[in-house]
Amino acid sequence: MVLSLASLNLHCGLDHRGAPYSVKAAVAALDTDVIVVQENWRARGTESLAASAAADCGYPCFAELDMVPDAPLADLDVVDGAAPDEVGAWGLAVMSRVPWVSTTAIGIGTAPGDVVGARSAQVIELPGLRVVNVHLTHRLLHGPAQLRRLLAGLRSSRVPTLIAGDLNMCRPTVYLARGYRPAVRGRTWPAQRPVAQLDHVLLGAGVMATGAEVGPNLGSDHLPVRLTIQ
Repeated sequence: MVLSLASLNLHCGLDHRGAPYSVKAAVAALDTDVIVVQENWRARGTESLAASAAADCGYPCFAELDMVPDAPLADLDVVDGAAPDEVGAWGLAVMSRVPWVSTTAIGIGTAPGDVVGARSAQVIELPGLRVVNVHLTHRLLHGPAQLRRLLAGLRSSRVPTLIAGDLNMCRPTVYLARGYRPAVRGRTWPAQRPVAQLDHVLLGAGVMATGAEVGPNLGSDHLPVRLTIQ
């Protein structure tokens, strides 16, 4: 199965200055078969940014995973100037034009000083391929431990696996993911003048990819990464 995939940290629909950008336009520009996103935001009483974009852009399969179920946006330290009176849920989401078999979650633990409590990874079982959407802690010393917990949780299955998301790790560090190899090379953060690659796609045994690249600035403070699975 040939499958195009992209990953983007939405930054709660805000650019690096805290101004809103169009998540729908970003999703439409990516236009891949599967898109995994991090820092999805759902203001209380509304549907999430990713859910709205998925519906408008023709992604019939959609699932989201809240890691912060109900909190002020300002408490998440997303950006200076974020509306302090906006309360909602923050987490992960995946949208797909390819029907999936199931979606589950794997707990990857907490990190001291992280405003997010217990983090989880989102696991999507597609026909013949497992896609894992993850956002590791920004507390850099604790990211490797969360990555190890994720890998341990994935070992029970031999389905070919791909891990994508904001790992908050530079490229050399991702080699801690034994059995996986990084597919994308290029700086992704901050989007306006990137100095580091925080966003990655890691390929497990039996997963081959072409066209791996860092995409253009779509509004977030992160650049997207995308590729095609063969």
